[in-house]
Amino acid sequence: MKKYCIRNITIQTTAICIFIIAVSGCNKKLPDAEPILFPKEGTLTIGEVINTDPNYSFFKAAATRVGAMATLLDSNNSFTVFLPDNNAFQTSGIPSEDVIGALPITSVGGIVNYAIIPGGQYTSAAISDTIFPNIQLPTSITIAVLPGTTIPVKLTTFPSRRAAGFWDNNIPVIKPDLKFRNGIIHIVAGIVAPPSQVLRDALYSKPNLTYFKAAVQRADSGQGGLSRFDSLLNYALTNMTVLAPNDAAFQTLIFGLVFQGYLSRRPLPYTATDTANAVATANGAVAAGPVFLSTNNVTTALVRGVIAYHLFASPNPKTKAFEPNIRVFSVNFPPTPFFVKTLVNSSVAPHPGILVNATFTGPFVTDLKFTGYGPVPPGGLPYSGTPANATSKDNHAVNGVFHIIDKVLLPQ
Repeated sequence: MKKYCIRNITIQTTAICIFIIAVSGCNKKLPDAEPILFPKEGTLTIGEVINTDPNYSFFKAAATRVGAMATLLDSNNSFTVFLPDNNAFQTSGIPSEDVIGALPITSVGGIVNYAIIPGGQYTSAAISDTIFPNIQLPTSITIAVLPGTTIPVKLTTFPSRRAAGFWDNNIPVIKPDLKFRNGIIHIVAGIVAPPSQVLRDALYSKPNLTYFKAAVQRADSGQGGLSRFDSLLNYALTNMTVLAPNDAAFQTLIFGLVFQGYLSRRPLPYTATDTANAVATANGAVAAGPVFLSTNNVTTALVRGVIAYHLFASPNPKTKAFEPNIRVFSVNFPPTPFFVKTLVNSSVAPHPGILVNATFTGPFVTDLKFTGYGPVPPGGLPYSGTPANATSKDNHAVNGVFHIIDKVLLPQ
């Protein structure tokens, strides 16, 4: 069988390799915590509020179980807490305080410590509504992420603010800026859960992303170190956004490539037999499953370009090279059409990127669409094709976030 391809975009190896230095995969530099002075007498600490207000009894039970109450009671400490009230726990699937006692201690600790931002008091005003996509703040969860080492790394959380609302990650803040003696509370609408897997494990564990995994493996052919997408997805000290086409999306792409590839070798005008044979050949390619992407029927450069186009990127402030260094939740997109650059820009700097359309209903994104630069086969007007829909949004991982989409986007 001959090769089927569209015009290829190759990705420079050095552009992926990186930005990993000193964890420069951060969204934005932390803003300075806003100094807030409280009188020494007549005010409560955050711990005292949680202890006495019945609206926070679920969080009190969780914090007590993991031994965090003493820290929250200490007036010498300083915190920002994205605090889920009882309704937020119930909205997130924890119906009663008894359930908190039955959960694994690590899960309870994650709920409590991911909500607590130590060492600073960040009001909503300290989080600029002009920053894209968000800011990055350290939580109270410390992990060792490098195999064979004990290097402490803080799990981080990503507050953002827009005209449509204020969020921590993708969870709306429903009551901001409650000021107490040792910090600030922002009440959130649901539990802001900490990530537990790196992108590689989270993506590869999805049963509808088997072609995506195969595409990454093919794209990495001949690459080494962190120039391999697989290694990059597995490296915890990164900060990425991945658009992951599902299996049906890759099957549609393969069918189209093989169908057009077969007909391109036939003389015009095409006969009914030509069309039937093209359909049969394309169906055979789809039937081969993800292994088709490892054959010589498609080029490594094509697959590598496709994967690169599904990683958001922004220019390094120092080198100006485009790197996959931003973590974008659905709520971080504006409500108007918006272009986001990708890793393809590391090789083709003026490429316009991906067109994003986010539809908000209140503080929630209820529809998220991504449109690529060109259809298969090439020749249509840019961004005139059917957009990809996000079938699963805001899948959070230690080193990034991914959105599952129903179409493979093409950079040209």
